[in-house]
Order: sequence, then C-alpha cells, then structure tokens
Amino acid sequence: MNQNNPAHSVDTLLTVANGNSGASKVAALVLLSAWNSHDFSLPIAELSLLDGDNFWHAINVINLRYHGRSPENVIADGEKKFHALYRDWNHLETQRKEAA
Repeated sequence: MNQNNPAHSVDTLLTVANGNSGASKVAALVLLSAWNSHDFSLPIAELSLLDGDNFWHAINVINLRYHGRSPENVIADGEKKFHALYRDWNHLETQRKEAA
C-alpha cells in the first residue's frame, strides 16, 4: 500500500463504507469525522475492526486532516461522494445535549 497517497486512501475507505461488511461503519466514521468532526465522532477502539491495509488507509485520512486538508478535496467529485456518504450514514451523527 502506498502510504503517501491520501486520495487512494479516501477512495478505498469510500469503497469499504459503501460495502456491506463489519468494517463499513468504521470506514464511514473515519471519513465523516475527518470531513465534519462537529457532527461525527470516531471511537478510536473501533479502528480494530479494520484489516491491516484499511487501518493504514484510516491513519492516512487522519494524517491528511492533521495537515489541514479535508478528504473530499483530494478526490474527484469529492463533495458529491461525501454528501452521498452522509445520506447513507447520517444516523451516526453525534447527538449533542444542549445546555439548559
């Protein structure tokens, strides 16, 4: 795996998130939390549900965000793909308690 290719990592995790496996939810949370961490949160322990290669793709996406780049900006049609991802996984949004 090329650890220096964030676009490949984003595309790979999108494929996993759009699949039907135990890792789909985790892949979606990695991407959505990197895209919009105000509304989505990734429980770090869940990364253990990814296989070795997809774990490193997740780390690449996290590293991408650390360097101030948003995942939808490194792939073709990123905005469209992330809005579709949001529609599929919006039930995972973090529920915030409002201050009284």
